[in-house]
Amino acid sequence: MIPLAVAYGFMGTVKVSATLDARRVAEAKRRVGERGFSRFLDESLAMRLQASRLEDLEAELSAEFGALSDEARRRVDMIEWPS
Repeated sequence: MIPLAVAYGFMGTVKVSATLDARRVAEAKRRVGERGFSRFLDESLAMRLQASRLEDLEAELSAEFGALSDEARRRVDMIEWPS
């Protein structure tokens, strides 16, 4: 079970240990610097979590209303979305 502080967003930051690809780490640090690395990882994690939530929503909506047609997917893919 997720602690309430985490579930409701009251948690600040937490130190973690992770094994990462050395080349990706080196490139990221070149791009953002040593001091910006944690923020870069946190923002990357946030973006991936959002994408995962959207995938879950798409699956849920597809189960309820049916999958998008190929034509609908093409129309969506043609839209310029904000970054």
